[in-house]
Amino acid sequence: PSERHIKATTLETGKVLDMIMMASNNYLGLTTHPDVKRKTIETIEKWGIGMAGPGTLNGNTVIHQEFESRLARFKHCEASMLFPSGYSANIGCITALLGKDDVFIGDELNHASLIDGARWSGARKLVFKHSDPADLERCLKEAAGMPGQKLVAVDGVYSMDGEIAPLRPVVDLCKKYGATLLVDDAHGSGALGATGRGSLEYCGVEGEVDIVMGTFSKAFGCFGGFIAGSNVMINWLRHFARSGMFTAAVSPMNVAACMASLEIIETQPELVQKLHKNGRYVRERLTKMGYEIGKHETAIIPIFVRDRNKAYGVVKEAYERGLFLSLIEYPAVAPGSERIRLTVMATHTQQDLETAMKMLEELGKKYGVLS
Repeated sequence: PSERHIKATTLETGKVLDMIMMASNNYLGLTTHPDVKRKTIETIEKWGIGMAGPGTLNGNTVIHQEFESRLARFKHCEASMLFPSGYSANIGCITALLGKDDVFIGDELNHASLIDGARWSGARKLVFKHSDPADLERCLKEAAGMPGQKLVAVDGVYSMDGEIAPLRPVVDLCKKYGATLLVDDAHGSGALGATGRGSLEYCGVEGEVDIVMGTFSKAFGCFGGFIAGSNVMINWLRHFARSGMFTAAVSPMNVAACMASLEIIETQPELVQKLHKNGRYVRERLTKMGYEIGKHETAIIPIFVRDRNKAYGVVKEAYERGLFLSLIEYPAVAPGSERIRLTVMATHTQQDLETAMKMLEELGKKYGVLS
């Protein structure tokens, strides 16, 4: 589902409903933006629909090169490399940089792609408490006595709670102990920061992070992923990141769509500001109702219910009445930490948000989440 309103068919009745979508990562509404669609169609007419080969052999064009250069500037890095997905970007990067004699240090709530990349690299693994710089330093001190490279990896925005990583102290600790830092900015890129450049902009650490990963399946409204960093590191990945080498290159039409989205993000800051405004409104309304919500300023807003049956009741009836929400339960989160996950979009109207808030207040009381 990509638009703020969708047509959905209920499984029980088969009835088609016009629904308000509040469970999509299409934060800026760019999947259906007319400029994005137009430039994608123009590129299909010129370049076709696929590259039919990996980037290192025959899967490259001038638009691939132009987009990688623009992405690098967007992320305040020297260079970038495209991948088929954000998942493959993290896997390819970590396995290309680490081996059995190296050390991976990760936040306990890292995305699965970071965890899997560390596992498949064969590196020794240390885990620190979630967003806890003191415990990260404990791991860095422990790793200091070990041979090999040290790579620290964190999410810029944690997708289940919308939490923003404390990047300033994380960056400072990595510098202090000589560790390389990878920030997975999948949910920050295009959606967070004053101009939408992501969690690094929000935390004031642009240009200080060694490796920045991003995806195009969130705020960019498309699909694919990238790694940005130094020229030396990106050249290494082009030859040793197996998930990028041994797969077909990102299609020209996809590159065109993502580049059109980037142009909108960079030239229409009011779209990012509208996203932030909508998020503030929803958080204020939910807090006033008495819901327990996340405290971070992102487009992801969790309502902590901590009871699967109550959360399911709210989500199911909301769906039946035309509001699409996400129920987050085990194994995505631990039992007893069930939540309803809302995501706001820049394209949500005031009427959309007002309708959703009134329904959530009514259903919260009905199912015993609100007193």
